[in-house]
Parts: sequence; structure tokens; C-alpha cells
Amino acid sequence: GAQFLEVNYQEDGSGAGGYAKEMSKEWHAAARAMLTDQCKEVDIVITTALIPGRTAPTMVTKDMVGVMKRGSVTVDLAAEAGGNIETTVKDQKIVTDNGVTCLGYTDLPSRLASTSSSLYSNNISKFLLSAGPQTTKEPGYYYIDHKDEAVRGMLVVENGKMMYPAPLPPAPAAPPVKDKKEDEAPVEIDYRAPYVSGAKNAGLLSAGIMGMGAVAPDAGFSSMLTTFALSNVIGVQVVLGVTHALHSPLMAVTNAISGTTALGGIHLLAHSTSWTVTALGAAATTLSTVNIVGGFIVTTKMLDMFKRPDDPPE
Repeated sequence: GAQFLEVNYQEDGSGAGGYAKEMSKEWHAAARAMLTDQCKEVDIVITTALIPGRTAPTMVTKDMVGVMKRGSVTVDLAAEAGGNIETTVKDQKIVTDNGVTCLGYTDLPSRLASTSSSLYSNNISKFLLSAGPQTTKEPGYYYIDHKDEAVRGMLVVENGKMMYPAPLPPAPAAPPVKDKKEDEAPVEIDYRAPYVSGAKNAGLLSAGIMGMGAVAPDAGFSSMLTTFALSNVIGVQVVLGVTHALHSPLMAVTNAISGTTALGGIHLLAHSTSWTVTALGAAATTLSTVNIVGGFIVTTKMLDMFKRPDDPPE
């Protein structure tokens, strides 16, 4: 069976928000050393690592191919996107100086028709022969082994008797039921807790808004402060309600909102009567512009992930 290869270097590859982070240089060095040692032992290397919309990453370097035994073969299934093996030449078969054959064909499915047919016919013939001499080891004696799951599953009629479908295998034994300890107290769920917490937060927010309104110089300031506070509350709740993995798409969606705040900042700059209003208007315009540009950049990169190298230009 196959054996999983592990890099002899401890590093967590998980990043924030469910994304994988790029590994360190030390991890990559340990991975290259591990693959180099593995290439010394194997006779065939097959690679198929692809990233949608990007060039295939290089997994096997020339030095790794250089340590392989003479007569070894490398098959690069990612040759169409640049290849995972550094010695790969697209649509060609080359032989390195140390006698390693490197295949970079991009039309392998059309080249393997006869091979796949031979393998499939071999499987079918072995399957049929498993019901005959290979089971009994007696030449000329055809025996259907009902204990063989594969043979019993294909059996339809035997001696004029309908044998299909095959009987279901016996159900696995149910796990023993553990006796519940009498001294285990049931877990009590406090249904009031979320309501009490929500009431406290609403009370504190209302008290804060009323306090700011009490010290406000005029009604216009109170109105703008209330709108600002409610917009912050809504924005925070919206972001907290979205998983971390969707924060990048969410950034693109907020472009319209950021455009509105940019217009508000420009309006304040045009009708400013004090340096405070000018500073706030400039800050709103600058931050909104950064968010708009960043949103379009993120959206473009996300769309590029689903593009293929041979797609026509837009």
C-alpha cells in the first residue's frame, strides 16, 4: 500500500479564518531534503499538483532528478500548466544526463487507450476466473464460492434458482450500553442568560446614547451622533455574523457602502467651516477610498483563481 510522507519539521500550516498560511523557509528546506532522499529510493515519480488560474508549483527540482537511479521515470501530469518537475519539457520526452526519462505529455488520456483497455480486460478475466479453478485449485472444476462476496454479488441464477440479490451481510453487533451513573447530575440550561445579556447590552447602549445627547450642544449633533452610533453597532454585528473565511468576499461587497461614505467626506470638505470638520472629512474620504480600491483588488484576485491559462482575454 501507499505510504504517507511527512516532513521532519514541526510547523502549523493553518492560518486565520480557515485559510492555509505559507510555510516558512525552514519547512520548505526540510521538505526538499525529505523529497531528495525519497527520490534516491524510488523508480517512478508522478506529480499532479495544480492551482486553478496559476502556474503549477515546482515540487521536484533538477537536483532531485539528478539523484534518481538510471532508468527511472518521471511523469508530470501538470505539464500543461508549467509542470511540477523542473526537468519537464511540455509535450516532449527527454532523458537526463543520469539516464532518467522525463515525460511531459499533455495528451496522456489519448495515449493510454490500449493500456486502459488491457488493464480493464485483465481485471474482468481475473474476476471471472476467481469463480473457477483459482478458487478450488482443481483444473476443469468450475465452482461458485458463495462465501466470496464479489462472486456471490454477481450471481443471478444457479441451477434454475434465482440467486439475486445477494443476502445482506450480518449487521455489526451493537456496542454495549453503558450504565448511566446515578450520581451524574443533569446539565441545566440557563434559558434566561441570553435575554439578560441582551438586555444589559441594550441598556448600556441606550444609557450611553442618552448621556451623549444630554451633553450635546444642539439637536443636529445629537442626530448625527445617534446615526453614527447605530451604524457602528450594525456594522459590528454584520461582521461578527460572518465566518472568517468569508471576510475577503465581504470586503468586496462593502464597496458600495464605502462609496457613500466617501461622498459624505467630500461633501464635508466642500462645506467645511472648521479644522475639525476638515480633518474628519479628509479621514472619511481617505479610508473609504482605501477600502474601495482594496475591495476591487480582492475581487479581481478571487476571480483570477477561477480563470484558466487558455481562457480568451476579456
